[in-house]
Amino acid sequence: MMRGAVLGSAALLSIGMAGCASTGQTSGSDGDGDVVIGMSVAKLTDPFQLAMIDYAEQFADEEGASIMSPTNADSDPAKQTTDIQTTLTQSPSAIIVAPVDAKAIVPSITKANQQNVPVISIDQAPGGGEVAMVVRADNEGMGRTGCEEMGRLLEGSGTVLELQGELSSANGLDRSTGFSECMAENFPDITVVQKPTDWQMDRATDAVQTVVSTQDVDGIFMASDYFIPGVQKVLTSLDRWVATGEDGHITLVGIDGAPDALQLIRDGYQDATVSQPANLYGEWAVKYAIAAAAGETFQAGPTDHDSEIIEVETGLADLLPAPLVTSENVDDDILWGNAK
Repeated sequence: MMRGAVLGSAALLSIGMAGCASTGQTSGSDGDGDVVIGMSVAKLTDPFQLAMIDYAEQFADEEGASIMSPTNADSDPAKQTTDIQTTLTQSPSAIIVAPVDAKAIVPSITKANQQNVPVISIDQAPGGGEVAMVVRADNEGMGRTGCEEMGRLLEGSGTVLELQGELSSANGLDRSTGFSECMAENFPDITVVQKPTDWQMDRATDAVQTVVSTQDVDGIFMASDYFIPGVQKVLTSLDRWVATGEDGHITLVGIDGAPDALQLIRDGYQDATVSQPANLYGEWAVKYAIAAAAGETFQAGPTDHDSEIIEVETGLADLLPAPLVTSENVDDDILWGNAK
């Protein structure tokens, strides 16, 4: 894969329409020469992916491009393969994918490569093929941000239960690495008890029950806000579901920025979360799709939008920053958990 200059907002905006319209009606454009982008997502009932689609459509409109009706894999890798194959028959300028399964999507990526249709992958890299860019959060950075807030709230001492994600996945491993390395370096007087969950609610719930009922726990770090219902259930049964500022409160810091987490922050039970940047996912997936459709290439290194592009097996990945959410900014409209 060729790698040219790192493109910032201004450069990407400048090649939006001009990069395609100059040759008239082209493959993947409508009668007016607009860039047409295909989109395949894992599950249209997922609030995060719905928010991401809304942001992508907004930015596409602003840049003179259009997005085909997003296809819904409904968490079925085989259906996503069919969805992408069907989209490719319509000759899009580029295609944005949110993979259900990194390995299962490889034949679809390869097919797009054969048809010279640039692929932008969101949140995770496919297990093979070539993509113009993977747009994802800096998951190690998210773990570090969670660590720094937990350490600040506990004033540098105590015991924290870390509910890890799936350590065989890049996101799960990176979040745990960022959190644990930051704790070891910056808060040596905080003891971290790590429990893997493989993103399974029952495993997370069991871990909270076992650890909190047998140890004096001051904080719980959740690799995903998905675990909140289980955490709340166990802490309630142990009389430890206590609001911030009250005796017995266990400091809760998560990752993802789900609507339930934001509401618990408002209610005073969860202290903080690190929000996945759905708005930036939508914005930069579209901008990279437009740029790649115009033949632009990219290179590893710092960007002008506060992120870092790194090399990965399938090409490059832009690691986007993720904001810390506390009671001070929980109502910010830019947070996907507040999307209507």
